[in-house]
Amino acid sequence: MKRERILEKIEKHYAEKLYVRLTRKKGEFEGISTGFILNKSKDFILFQESDEFKILGYQIIPIDTIKHVRYNKNDKTYERILNEEGLLEDVKPKYQINLTDWISICNDVKKTEFPIISECEHPKLNYFCIGRLEKVNKKSISIRYFNAQGILDKKNTNHKFENITKLSFNDHYANVFSKYLVEK
Repeated sequence: MKRERILEKIEKHYAEKLYVRLTRKKGEFEGISTGFILNKSKDFILFQESDEFKILGYQIIPIDTIKHVRYNKNDKTYERILNEEGLLEDVKPKYQINLTDWISICNDVKKTEFPIISECEHPKLNYFCIGRLEKVNKKSISIRYFNAQGILDKKNTNHKFENITKLSFNDHYANVFSKYLVEK
């Protein structure tokens, strides 16, 4: 899908508050995100994820990673069910996130005090970092990472903005897990 068409669809789905299926791609990576576009800028969207008839956390997605935007009969049915279940009331931006650039985005996300998940889904780089956003730098963020056993790293992990394909916050998994962290 051409960039102009993607931007048109993003604008339409944002304005009409429609459930969408995004195909995201960076290099050899290709993935799907489903949910609602809550806000947008020329380079980013604020997205509220939905999966298995649940309204989930928030994601910041660079528009240049979006290769297709879909709203078809399947998506309309899913959206209708969400509505009939009373879940669309939970679809709303609860946080002011300035989507101008990564620095402003990360400064606003840091203010929420939620743990984050920073990902680069490109197969050659492939990183997933979960933890507290400690510092916003000119070209990267520093995260106090915790592993799958809930052990905090002693040093922060840096992620370059140019490699981030998705930044999540107020994510149920990260929020619950972060309550049970230990330092070693």
